[in-house]
Amino acid sequence: MRKSLLLIFVLFLGCGGDSGSGQCGSFTPCGGVIVGTWSVTEYCSNLTGSSSSPCPGMTANTSHVQMKGTFTFTSSGTYSVATTATGTESVTYPQSCLTSLNTTCAQAGTALSAGSGGISGSCQSNANGDCACTENITNAPSTEQGTYTTSGSSIAMLKTGSTTTTGSIEYCVQGNTLTLQATSSTFNGSTTLVATRQ
Repeated sequence: MRKSLLLIFVLFLGCGGDSGSGQCGSFTPCGGVIVGTWSVTEYCSNLTGSSSSPCPGMTANTSHVQMKGTFTFTSSGTYSVATTATGTESVTYPQSCLTSLNTTCAQAGTALSAGSGGISGSCQSNANGDCACTENITNAPSTEQGTYTTSGSSIAMLKTGSTTTTGSIEYCVQGNTLTLQATSSTFNGSTTLVATRQ
């Protein structure tokens, strides 16, 4: 039915410690020199499906997901990302979303139980008629390459083979710490990654 919400934004996308997730804190973009290789140390996300999403009202709890990996930005304007995610996230799909996608909670559960890309799990209808799913993420990999440009405290990342940049991303480099925060037109909320320069 969809990728894990985490993997939709494995790049961007609220912040706990030890590569874990928590409540997304405040963030002040400041720009800075982003060139270098950065190791992810913190991740958190507070996304819900917006009215323009394929699944409005979808919610996800990623507080038990951990992410590890690196982001590399070169002086020639290219970037690469290699991350893995492990943990459990809870996702709820409103009944209206299932209807618009012409699917059922049972079908979503069957697809999830098959396992794909390090993600498996199960779904069941709750008392409200919505579909509550538990997704188990086991070393789910994500890699990406492309080009980037910065302007003030914003960074535009264009994935190789794509014609549009990924959402809206603000960043701040302070000493050896990089913070990236992304928002999207199809999700309310944001996803934040904190990384340390290698």
